[in-house]
Amino acid sequence: MSEKEATVDKPAEQFIEERNFIQKGYDFIIQLINSMLFDTSIVAPMFVLMFFLEAMLLELIIIKVPYTEIDYSTYMQQITQIERGELNYDNIKGDTGPIVYPGGYVFIYSWMKLLTDGMNNLVSGQEAFRLLYLMTFVLTFLIYIMIKGKHKVKPYVFYLLVISKRLHSIYVLRLFNDCFTTFFMLGTILLLQLASKYKQSSYDDKYDKNEKWEFNLHSKLLALLAIDCYCFGLSVKMNALLYLPGLFIILYFLNDENLIKFLSMIAFGILVMLGINYQFLLNGKEIRDSFLRNAFDFNREFMYKWSINWKFLSEDVFHNPIFQKTLLILHVFTLIIFTLNKWVSPKMTGKSVIDLIIKDGILKFYKNTINRNNFIIGPDGCYYVAMIMMMSNLIGVLFSRSLHYQFLSWYMHSLPFLFSQCGGASDSYLKVGTVAVLVFIHEFAWNVYPSAWYSSAIIVSVLSITVSGCFFTRETATKVKQV
Repeated sequence: MSEKEATVDKPAEQFIEERNFIQKGYDFIIQLINSMLFDTSIVAPMFVLMFFLEAMLLELIIIKVPYTEIDYSTYMQQITQIERGELNYDNIKGDTGPIVYPGGYVFIYSWMKLLTDGMNNLVSGQEAFRLLYLMTFVLTFLIYIMIKGKHKVKPYVFYLLVISKRLHSIYVLRLFNDCFTTFFMLGTILLLQLASKYKQSSYDDKYDKNEKWEFNLHSKLLALLAIDCYCFGLSVKMNALLYLPGLFIILYFLNDENLIKFLSMIAFGILVMLGINYQFLLNGKEIRDSFLRNAFDFNREFMYKWSINWKFLSEDVFHNPIFQKTLLILHVFTLIIFTLNKWVSPKMTGKSVIDLIIKDGILKFYKNTINRNNFIIGPDGCYYVAMIMMMSNLIGVLFSRSLHYQFLSWYMHSLPFLFSQCGGASDSYLKVGTVAVLVFIHEFAWNVYPSAWYSSAIIVSVLSITVSGCFFTRETATKVKQV
């Protein structure tokens, strides 16, 4: 090769090298992005990093952002009256209104009063809620990593769990009791997932009879713990009732579709509720009636100015009994169509709905009639437990007569996951982008203060999209195999 040809080739070689270098850099960036968004093997270490970042962020918020007094002083006033011997709920009041929460709230905020010395040491209360936020974050992580197979939760879902400015303030700047109910509801879901795992093992033929019996016993004990946890959450705030339809379905299947066993667990739950609220239920008819009337008041009227979900309607419509009854009818109707078409469909139970309800549910109410193809003992049991419980709650949120700012804590921990499940467990940049946009739009609407017609419309629209998306997502078909 001549000196002239070599000189000409050098720029070409340099260009090729630069192009290859750029291509490798581009491939590395794409691989890194894919890994950060979709590689489930990084979820655990990424969660640890996020946990410590959240811990530092919450501490920074406590130090830098002033505490906002809304209801905590009222909590303290109500607890003080109870400690002085007043048990009649009609007479227990605070600056922002009468007491409207059950005995678990009284128990928890009695300890909070001791921790914060009433209103004298609120920083200690903020630190307690910082810990509560982090523990709730851990429970959410544990629920999601219990989900295996094609439904395995991707890393991008976890990132979206921590972006809510409103949620951080609800915990460490407001000290609302809603946060405790959410903690207990997530604990209930995790315990039900563990019960499902043990139930699955009790039907696995690779174990002998004694091992299967032990697994079944563990499943029953975990289900009882779940009921205990649920009851404590319900005794803090009544919104836990939104989970009840899903809880009943899961408990029925965990008890092998045996109605006697199922009702025995419900009876246990009633006893737990009696135990938690005994001081108000067992101190005479007047105190009991006032407690039930105030702590479980289903006819409570909400103030239009604090509603953040129906501001696109007029105040007259908001207070109209017909509108309120319509919401209740839509709530019940949506639960029914989800139950029949999703949660107890043949694909989920391995049998027809008629067989499940009539043939096995009523005519054989005393027998174990569960099919081996039932989701509760299948490999995706943990996924369906989470989906049923979270969707049961979200449907209730969608049709709530009123949502207040602190109510975001009721469902924010489940929202990115439910978004990600709309349309199936697929991986694509389009899906990630869509989920992220929905989460950010939803967060924007919750941060509009005071709420406006457009923020309310966004919230209801996003919740409707989520419920509809999850409903129209097809479940994996189950090949029926009778036992």
